[in-house]
Amino acid sequence: METATLYAYQISPGNDDLLFFTETLEQCQAAALEQRRDFIENDPDEGELAAMAVYRCEMKMPDQQTLLRVLNDETTLVEACVVERKLVALVTD
Repeated sequence: METATLYAYQISPGNDDLLFFTETLEQCQAAALEQRRDFIENDPDEGELAAMAVYRCEMKMPDQQTLLRVLNDETTLVEACVVERKLVALVTD
């Protein structure tokens, strides 16, 4: 089974349903910090923003059957391909 390591952060702090993926931990942390700045800039009255989790994800490459299940909305690509997910950092201001 061919695998790849990717990094992902929570697009919405505290919510693992939507993740943004990058190739490196540094890229992931930088993207999360940029998004945090955008949140604060666009809604300064929101109050303190919760920490955003950053995960290291071991991904398996999808085979043809997996692709068909994803394309036919039977599963998501994340559900089908993430073999292991480990919390590696929290991004705060």
